[in-house]
Amino acid sequence: MKLRELGTTGLKVSEIGLGTEYLYRQPRETVISVIQEAIENGINYFDLVFNVSNYIENISAAIKDKRDKVKIACHLGSIEYEGKVRRTRNIRDCEKTILKTLSLLRRDYIDIINLQFVKEKEYESLIATGGLLDLAKKLQKEGKAKFIGISTHSNSIGLNAANSGHFDVVMHQINMVNHTMLGREEFLKACIKNKVGLVAIKPFAGGKLLQTNRTVTIAKYQTGGISLKKKIPKSISPIKCMNYTLSQTGVSTVIPGVKNNQELYEVLAFLKASEEEKDFSTLLKEFNNK
Repeated sequence: MKLRELGTTGLKVSEIGLGTEYLYRQPRETVISVIQEAIENGINYFDLVFNVSNYIENISAAIKDKRDKVKIACHLGSIEYEGKVRRTRNIRDCEKTILKTLSLLRRDYIDIINLQFVKEKEYESLIATGGLLDLAKKLQKEGKAKFIGISTHSNSIGLNAANSGHFDVVMHQINMVNHTMLGREEFLKACIKNKVGLVAIKPFAGGKLLQTNRTVTIAKYQTGGISLKKKIPKSISPIKCMNYTLSQTGVSTVIPGVKNNQELYEVLAFLKASEEEKDFSTLLKEFNNK
């Protein structure tokens, strides 16, 4: 497993990280098995998108003896309500929730604290005085978070965040579907120019790119801003998708989501793949959206 610099954080993160969204409702034994297998194979970056107690407790059990080996990203912007995820921008509720998450993880700090899934209509209010960004800075000042990130499905927000000086890390979809999307190249270049770490999500467009030889509808949230109906080429593969994302300008780590060990092994196959297996060049014409 190769390590890459995460912007100017000084953190060296595995080029393949792990999103844990699909482990949300899996039994504890599955969560422990997947995460420990990931760590054994060199994965050291884990994104914890929710703040639901059972989910966090399962992940905490998985990293119990390996807390010094992993980098953890958590999110401000959702809370737990009656055992389920509820989106909120209430500062008091978000602070109370993230402190509970820290306690359940049995850690003194979070490596990356993200403003979660920021939409265009709320960006300015979240970075304004008294918004979620101020809460993130408070947590950072108190030593409860090392670095501040933002997750978004919008190229324009990603661009603004990368240029703002507020954020150390941006999370955004990077996959073949959005290869030619308007504004994406400008966003990627801004991350490089400003030395902002780029965490790439949804390399498989929410699994749609793996439904080979089928016509599927790919939603905006799976691509980062466009939706389309597309027949998926037979020649596409998890390895090609991973290589595409990792080949893009400025990407520090890609964090595919998996729900079991078999899906994890399909991701890890990238590490031993041949150049021929990785070659995605013939696929790009299939996803020219200009």
